[in-house]
Amino acid sequence: MKKWIVSGLILIVLIGISYLVFVKVKEKDSVEVVKGEVNRGELVLKVTARGRIEARERYEIYAKISSGVITSILEEGAKVRKGEVLAGFDSKELLAGKKQEESNLVTYRNRLLFLKRGFGIKEQEKRAEEAGIVFEETERNLLSRKGLLEREALSEDEFRKIEVNYKRAKLAQELALTQLEEHRQQQKEEMETISAQIESAGAALSAINRQLEWTKVISPISGIITQKTVKEGAWVPAGRLLCIVVSSSSFVVKTNLDEVDISKISPGMEAVIVLDAFPGQPVSGRITKIAPSPVLKEKLNVFEVTIFLEPANIDIRSEMLADVNIISSQKTDVLKVPHETIVDVDDETFLFVIKDNKAIKRKVVLGLKNPNEAEVLSGVKEGEEVVLNPPLDLKDGAVLKIKGNSGG
Repeated sequence: MKKWIVSGLILIVLIGISYLVFVKVKEKDSVEVVKGEVNRGELVLKVTARGRIEARERYEIYAKISSGVITSILEEGAKVRKGEVLAGFDSKELLAGKKQEESNLVTYRNRLLFLKRGFGIKEQEKRAEEAGIVFEETERNLLSRKGLLEREALSEDEFRKIEVNYKRAKLAQELALTQLEEHRQQQKEEMETISAQIESAGAALSAINRQLEWTKVISPISGIITQKTVKEGAWVPAGRLLCIVVSSSSFVVKTNLDEVDISKISPGMEAVIVLDAFPGQPVSGRITKIAPSPVLKEKLNVFEVTIFLEPANIDIRSEMLADVNIISSQKTDVLKVPHETIVDVDDETFLFVIKDNKAIKRKVVLGLKNPNEAEVLSGVKEGEEVVLNPPLDLKDGAVLKIKGNSGG
C-alpha cells in the first residue's frame, strides 16, 4: 500500500516537472510582441510646416507730389481708417501757381471771345466796303464819260482826270481787300495761338490740382502704420517712401514647402494654423496662392504658399510664428491600422494578425497613408488584433507572447 502511495507521489512530481519544462520551452520558443487593433474612423493626411504671419494687405505709401515739405505725418503704431490723411505737404506755392494759371486762363478766354465776335476786324471790313463803293462809282463814271469822249462832248484832259480817279479807287479797293485778308489771317493765327495757350493753361491747372490733391496723403485701407521714414519739416522728393500701412484685422500666413510637399496641395485646401503665442487656440485658414516657381533656400527648392486666415478671437499680429497644418486629403469611416504594423518586403505589403496567440501573415492593400496610420482597402477586418513593430525574423504561424497579457 505504501508503495502505491509513494509511486503516486513520484508520478505527480514528474508530471509537474514535465509541465514546467513544457512551459519553459514554450516561453523560449514564443516571440514577445505588442498588439494593436484594426479600427474604423477618420484618416487625415496633412502637410506640416512653419510659417510667419503677415497682414493680408500691405501698402507702401510713396510721395506723388513732385517735391515738397512735409507739414504733418502720423506716428508709427497709429491706427488709421480708410480715407484718413496720413501725411500732408506744404501747398502755398501750388496755390499761388493755381491762382496765376486761373488768371491766365480767364485772360486767354476773354481774348478768344473778342476775336470770335470779330471786334478786331469789323473796321477793316468797313474800310474795304467803303473802298468798293467808291470804286464802283468811279467805274460807272468812267464808262459814262467814255461815251462822251467818243462823241467829242468831253475833252481828253477831263477824261484822263476821271481815269486817274478810277485807277486810284481801284488801288484803294485792292489795298483794303488785301489788308482785310491779312487781318483775317492774323486773327486766325492769333485764335490758334490763344486756343493752344488755353489748352496749355488748362493742362497746367489740372496738373497743379493733382499736385494739390497729392499734398494730402490718404490711407488706402483701415489698418496701422508699421513704419515711418520721414519727419515733419523734411523736404521730400517725388517717389520717396513715406510710411507703410498694413491691415490690422485681416491676415495671411506664408510658408515654404519643398518639391515633394508642394505636389500634395492645391489652392482652396483647408489648413489649421497654431500660433506660437496661442498654442491652444487653432485658427482656420485656406490656401489662396501657391508660387508658380521656386526659390533656392538652404540648398532646397521651395515654393511660397499663402494661406488666408479666418477671423479669430485672438490678438493676431504681423511677424508672429506659427505651425501650419494643411489638410491635403481626408477620409471618413475607413478601416485603418497603425503605421507600425505595416511591413514592405520585395514589393509585397503585409502585416501580422494575432489569432490564438499566433502570428498570421496577411497581405493587405493600402489606401491613404499619413505618418501615424494607413487605410486598409483589403486584407483585414475591423476589430482584428495586429502586431505592432513586428521583428524582422517573425514568421507566419509563430507563437506569440503579448506584452501586458498575464496568460502569455
